[in-house]
Amino acid sequence: MKLIRPLTNSLLIASAATTLNAQAQTPVTLTDDIKPTLVNDEFDEEIMRMTKIIHKRITKKQASENKSNKTAFNAYNEKISSDESLDLLPIKGGSFTWQGEQADDKLEVSLSPFWMAKKEITWQEYSLFMHPELKREKDGYLIDYMRAQIEDEIDFLARPTPQYHPLANGMPRDGYPMISMTQHAANKYCQWLSYKTGHFYRLPTEAEWEYACLAGSNTKYSWGNDPAEGNKYAWFGGNDKTNYNKPGLKQANAWGLLDMHGNVMEWTLDQYVPNRKKYFAKTKVHNPWVKATKPYPHVTKGGHWMSRPAQLTANARHKSHPKWKIKDPQEPKSIFYHTSAQTVGFRIVRPEKTPSVEEMYHYWNNGVAEDGVYTVYEKGHPLYSPEE
Repeated sequence: MKLIRPLTNSLLIASAATTLNAQAQTPVTLTDDIKPTLVNDEFDEEIMRMTKIIHKRITKKQASENKSNKTAFNAYNEKISSDESLDLLPIKGGSFTWQGEQADDKLEVSLSPFWMAKKEITWQEYSLFMHPELKREKDGYLIDYMRAQIEDEIDFLARPTPQYHPLANGMPRDGYPMISMTQHAANKYCQWLSYKTGHFYRLPTEAEWEYACLAGSNTKYSWGNDPAEGNKYAWFGGNDKTNYNKPGLKQANAWGLLDMHGNVMEWTLDQYVPNRKKYFAKTKVHNPWVKATKPYPHVTKGGHWMSRPAQLTANARHKSHPKWKIKDPQEPKSIFYHTSAQTVGFRIVRPEKTPSVEEMYHYWNNGVAEDGVYTVYEKGHPLYSPEE
């Protein structure tokens, strides 16, 4: 499978600006801040074919929902099998101040509306995607000679290959958050889910995740500034003798989202950059996304059940690391599993506005799923890089 280069066509979101005399409204066009710029060039032919099929299913379902007046921006339940479904909550568009780790890394962010999953994706919800019956190549695509046997197009989508190491590492699974997947695997789940449901799903950007976590507050945590209050809302402060927990056992934030702090870290779409203000070279951004250009590091958010309070804050950033695959015996390492990252999971979002087929392609395929060659140095070595 080819590596994918970036695409054109930033989303254009129309808003209205009221004139000073309030006699007229002038439309203002806001362009999404996606960097590197998405370039409409060199798509993988088969992956684009499937993206077009999914896009067509989504637009067909939208037309049906428009006709039956089911398009209101409300909470809803998405059925994905006879036994499993997801609750999605509406997150209204708005603005917040994005403060990074460096004092001068401060941006004003505006975001368009989106739905977000109420809780983290669980083992049962992920296992529907994780264990395909048909044999696959290491990249998750069907072995060529099997393609003629396919009756359902969904089988052409990339699916995880069998793992070589137990992902839960002895922890319970049923009802618990799915863990140890790569960002690429989470992206592929979103693609698969979009096909299954006829609604477009993807990972949240870092800005969307943080905005939803804060739930309209401007404090360190969604509940305020006092870490002592955190026990009501988050699982944290444990050790390697403790486990993650089932979602929903703690209080939700003000917008109804569960376990945004602690329990398991959550993937975002963004590559990690030390200073986002310098990266975007501006003070105000709209729907920002730092698109991946290399396998590491990507941003995870929220901290996990062994985190300290400072690692749980809404603006805390945690970086993925090659060490997360250290137990994988394969060479090259799997593009679907972080065998040594039992603290990372994910939740999904659905933007109110469905993107173009080209944009969908890029949300699900970052082009840098393969690790390349990394040397993981032991602690004490001059080139040692600590794991998050």
